[in-house]
Amino acid sequence: MKLLKHIVLFILLFAGELAIAQNTELPEDTTILRKDAPILFFDCSFCDQQFYRQNIKYVNFVRDRRLADVYILLTQNYCGNGGCNYSLFFQGSGRFAGMSDTLKFDAIANAPSLDVKQGILDAMKKGLLPYLLKTPIANNITYEVKTTEENTNAEKIKDKWNFWTFNINGNGFGNGNSYSSNFGFNGNLNANRTTEKFKTETGGWYFMNKQKFQVDDTTTITGIQSNAGGYHLIAFSIGKHWAAGHFATYFTSLQSNLKNSTSYFPGIEYNVFPYDQASRRQLRFIYRGGIRYQDYFERTIYDQTYSWYFLHSFVVQYSQIEKWGSVDISAGGFHYFNYPSNYNASIFPSINFNPAKGLQVGIFAGLTLVNDQFFISAQGATADEILLNQKQLQTDYNYNFGFNVNYTFGSMYNNIINVRFNLSDSYW
Repeated sequence: MKLLKHIVLFILLFAGELAIAQNTELPEDTTILRKDAPILFFDCSFCDQQFYRQNIKYVNFVRDRRLADVYILLTQNYCGNGGCNYSLFFQGSGRFAGMSDTLKFDAIANAPSLDVKQGILDAMKKGLLPYLLKTPIANNITYEVKTTEENTNAEKIKDKWNFWTFNINGNGFGNGNSYSSNFGFNGNLNANRTTEKFKTETGGWYFMNKQKFQVDDTTTITGIQSNAGGYHLIAFSIGKHWAAGHFATYFTSLQSNLKNSTSYFPGIEYNVFPYDQASRRQLRFIYRGGIRYQDYFERTIYDQTYSWYFLHSFVVQYSQIEKWGSVDISAGGFHYFNYPSNYNASIFPSINFNPAKGLQVGIFAGLTLVNDQFFISAQGATADEILLNQKQLQTDYNYNFGFNVNYTFGSMYNNIINVRFNLSDSYW
């Protein structure tokens, strides 16, 4: 009976909200100017949508792409200098059918969030201009092109760093209570130089995590995970579709029983689509062949303390971002010439799409067939090492999968912003 009273009270409160909402007049910004304004759907899963709705008040934002006559897709690609390139793809439909354009904004490395938002906002405003000119809003538009004698005749800027960029990053973490503690550190550094024809990058990292559990007054379990490594990449562009280069790595890991692991792989790549379309679609075929040397902290299940491996790999990667959604598929693996019965093969598909009005569906999965764990220790692992994930165990496969479904219905317009009592905090 008590539960029933709570349900009745909740229904009465909800009904009261509906009554208030139905008798509330539309806000003042629903003006005649907006009546014939473009109807916009902004497709960006990583954006603060609220910021753009607040700053572009002369279009009608809608919650579903099928309701819009202007569709904007924003993609991001990280650049060789540590910055990020944002591409905005505009596509019109209905009264704007046949209209399309692409605008770009480049953010410098570690650019403040507000600067990135403002840069994207400015690009959106510029891209929307051709659509606004086809509506009565055109009568309210004025523009100015700012020029000076200096910036119209400036010489080509010279880069004193010759396109080289460097990045150093480090962070520590920890948490604990009366019976356990967890502390760790990781850091990395890299240097790269990227141009249209050439790309090189060199870097390294270190990771350490120490866990401690006090089971009782006489029993304490301690575990340490650590790994470190380095890499070097060189890639040369060969026309619009081909690339060639090499990749070298070094790796050491207590968890993987690897005292030293050094690899060198020359390789070649073919992209079916031109590289200048990479932010929207890619279909790449990558072949690599090389050599790897490993020695181990403990003798392995293959009765080895070190070994040489001659191997090659083939990978296919497909990625496409469209108005209907996106799809990504990666498949490939390794095979060993001097151990022909050993291999590693995997596939990782994912897809996100909008099958119906207001409905978004995403699925992902991954499967790896494992037959190349040469590093597994012959000594096995204790219960403590298994629980603390201090040693990798032998397996024939790894897999993962997941999905998400989101359905929205109701008012098609979402121009109004009200952040009062934002539910994003954790104090409710």
